Order: sequence, then structure tokens, then C-alpha cells
Amino acid sequence: MHTKASFYRAKYNKLCFRLGAKNKAKVAIANKLARVTYKILSGGVAYKDLGYMRGDPREQKIQKHMRALKALGVDIRYHNHQIIDSKKTFFVDASGIVKA
Repeated sequence: MHTKASFYRAKYNKLCFRLGAKNKAKVAIANKLARVTYKILSGGVAYKDLGYMRGDPREQKIQKHMRALKALGVDIRYHNHQIIDSKKTFFVDASGIVKA
């Protein structure tokens, strides 16, 4: 649990907050690690790290804003957070969205 960027560290922090006790979170993470270890040793399954965070919170915000723009009638194609296309040009001012 001392590794900074691991799935189990993130899960531990989440459980500490939700359960309200660090010891309960440690037992839950130890149980999870014991199950993973048993699966690896008994079944010969290769270990796959789940990654630090599954899903980027920025991507969720972008998806939310994309849905809002589509609801307003703007035709937008979304490839990833670096490439966003729109057929129409639109400008945002203080009163709302004005299509041009």
C-alpha cells in the first residue's frame, strides 16, 4: 500500500473514506490481494495490473459537455479529448449560444 500509483492504493483510499476506518480498509485490501495471489498461484493465470485510475474524470466532463452541445443542435464529432470537430461554427456569448 506504499506504492503511490497503483490500483490497490486508490482502492485503499476510497475504502478509508467510505468505511471510515483505516484498519477495515487494510483488511479489505489484504483480502483482495490474498485472492489475487491465490488465483495466480493455483490457476497459473497471468497477473494483469488494473492501472491506477480506470476512466479519466476529464473524459467524463467532456462527454457531458458534448451531450449538452448535441442537445442544443450542434453537430460535433468527438474522437478523443485532443480532436473535436464541428461542421458548424458557433460562438458563445453572455446570452447563450449563437450559431453563425
